[in-house]
Amino acid sequence: MLTGPQIREARTLLGLSPSKLADKVRAVTTATVKRAEADAMPPIADSHRKAIQRKLEELGVEFTPEGPRLRKVEP
Repeated sequence: MLTGPQIREARTLLGLSPSKLADKVRAVTTATVKRAEADAMPPIADSHRKAIQRKLEELGVEFTPEGPRLRKVEP
């Protein structure tokens, strides 16, 4: 499961603020992104966490055991 620190790190790699990420996901609010990053209780809905992860991956983030990184672009 995607953790709050992974979401924050991935968002930072892309140079996005919480509000810009929320705008891109469309299914979540800025407050939801901030709660997800803080691993706040109660946790955000699994559907929202998956939507955030899908959008981050669409934007070029790859989640690895070492942490998020930008996907390498083949020449």
